[in-house]
Amino acid sequence: MIPYVISFFYGICLLLSLIGWGKFLNHILFPNQRTDWGQRAGWGLALSLIIGGVLNATWNISPPTIFIFLGLGLIYCLVDLVNHRQSIASNLSQLFQESRKDKIILAGLATVSLLILIQYAGWVYTGRLNFANMVYADGFNTSDDYHAYLVFPHKMLQLGSMGLEPFSERRIVSFGGQSFLHTFIVSVLSDTNLNIIDPGLALIITLGLIIGFFKENQASTRRVIFTILFVLLIAVPKANTTSMMLPVPLFLSLFRTLDSKEINRNYWVFNACIIALISAAICTLKSSLIPASAIVFAVSYLCYFLSSNTKLKVLWEFGLATVLVGIFLLPWMISLYQSSGTLLYPLLGKGYHASAYGITFKSGSTLLATVKTALAAFRGIYVFILILLGCLSLSIRPLKFANLPAESSFSNRQAPLSMTVAALVATVVVGVLTENADPFRYSFSHLFPAIIILIMIAMTDTGGLNKNGIPNFFIAAVFCAGLTISYDWDITKNTYSAYVKNIKFGLTNPSLVSAKQKLQYAALQQSIPQGETVLTRLDAPFILDFKRNQIFLADWPGGASLPPGMPVFKGPEALANYLVSKSIGYIAYSSWSLNHPADVDTSEPGLSSWFRLQSQLSHDFRDNVQQLAKTRKKLYEDGENFVLDLGVQRK
Repeated sequence: MIPYVISFFYGICLLLSLIGWGKFLNHILFPNQRTDWGQRAGWGLALSLIIGGVLNATWNISPPTIFIFLGLGLIYCLVDLVNHRQSIASNLSQLFQESRKDKIILAGLATVSLLILIQYAGWVYTGRLNFANMVYADGFNTSDDYHAYLVFPHKMLQLGSMGLEPFSERRIVSFGGQSFLHTFIVSVLSDTNLNIIDPGLALIITLGLIIGFFKENQASTRRVIFTILFVLLIAVPKANTTSMMLPVPLFLSLFRTLDSKEINRNYWVFNACIIALISAAICTLKSSLIPASAIVFAVSYLCYFLSSNTKLKVLWEFGLATVLVGIFLLPWMISLYQSSGTLLYPLLGKGYHASAYGITFKSGSTLLATVKTALAAFRGIYVFILILLGCLSLSIRPLKFANLPAESSFSNRQAPLSMTVAALVATVVVGVLTENADPFRYSFSHLFPAIIILIMIAMTDTGGLNKNGIPNFFIAAVFCAGLTISYDWDITKNTYSAYVKNIKFGLTNPSLVSAKQKLQYAALQQSIPQGETVLTRLDAPFILDFKRNQIFLADWPGGASLPPGMPVFKGPEALANYLVSKSIGYIAYSSWSLNHPADVDTSEPGLSSWFRLQSQLSHDFRDNVQQLAKTRKKLYEDGENFVLDLGVQRK
């Protein structure tokens, strides 16, 4: 129980540290303004991701470095809390007095507080989960996480960087920002606590940004509670530890930065800095987020240009922001190039990806069929709601490309329009590029914040009253929120049930890896000469010693490899000769990998082309390794794992 409690409060300290770094940015860029804690947390999160790129590129990530960084942010936040303790106490007292007078508000506050506690506490601990029985909140993905995403933060902490991963397809499609954030957890706690930051703290930061928006744009407390309740009742479609919820507060932070009336009064250089920082930070989390981030960036500046009388200043700001985005991303891009042969896959080269060697899936679907499949996978309702609320938002945020009156509560950058357009276009782009391989999950991170933004705007609507004196946009938003919640109600109930289960298991502090498995992996690695390079396809490679050996991950065998590409469908000897030519003398393999992905009929029409190709490549690699196990010397075998010496024939 004690480790769980420590983990719970460590997450709170981590949140305070992010707020502290956000306050630092606030002080440097906008010293005459005091932003709310939600916006500061969003800015602090963005700054952390950019600093992570520098530390990763210079091989300077380590537990002491993480402690110092988080400690400084925490100290800055605590000092700020002490300095503003009176205003904080006044705000809490005002909320308490209001809740005493209104029983509905009191009940609402109690409900959302309980749901927040359950969600956060449910994400403090996450255990192992059988891949076939995966649901949203039950545990880690034994394929994606165990083979790659749990490995990356451990490599960062042991080596100072993600290092070289030329055989990892999951490495080539992401910069690594999420993995750096995971070091905040792994450097102090265990792998079972990784979800504290995403979705755990991401949810709290999101709610802080919502509350801050309503402080700037007046709305009743009941409407604020309704909006928060809506967010709490939407299940996050989390299938692994990649970034799913963290982009939501970052998109909200970017929206609020662009939408704030204060931005028109700030020095344009500082505006460019904060916009570029958040935009770049979003891109570091996941490559599927790049289209949405780029579209928000471009559309908002286009609207700003059309509505401004000082167009030269807009062009200068846009140019500087564009350059800064590139500068902020450059360390992550350099690291990716060193590891996988490309600065950004696939826009700036395919690098070591299988497609560079002519190995790629060929979709049999037409564009129309792809769109239909995407809508079905999205359950249609989310795209419909986005379009409906986006159109209705024009009733209170009209497309007025002219200078806004001085008393306007928002800027002339058309932030709601930018987010709506970005969500719609990026949804289509991501769906087409992934051939609708789980499109709802891949687009949730930009679709959900856009819907939240439109609902927030609706909650501030006081015009366009119907015969009952209620704003029409507000009514439509309430209807859409209720429709969305009811549509996925069964999933939401199952997810909260999983939260409770996680809390119960977390209190007993079970380990993600058994003591037996740790001993097996230690013996496995000892069988390989120190300093030698080994290609792994293991059940839990994240518990290996990355300092002792150069360890390459074959997370999706054949999905990425050094030139001229791993030979596929050419037999075991071709594979062995290729690996030896790349100075890779050993293969470490586990029995789990023999059965994953499971043997399926890859000719079935229901399979996505991507999964069909990956299954074929994985099965070919498996068959080749099994054949090599008959002809090469086994340095180690325990019934679950084995090591092959590719340079020594078996006697």
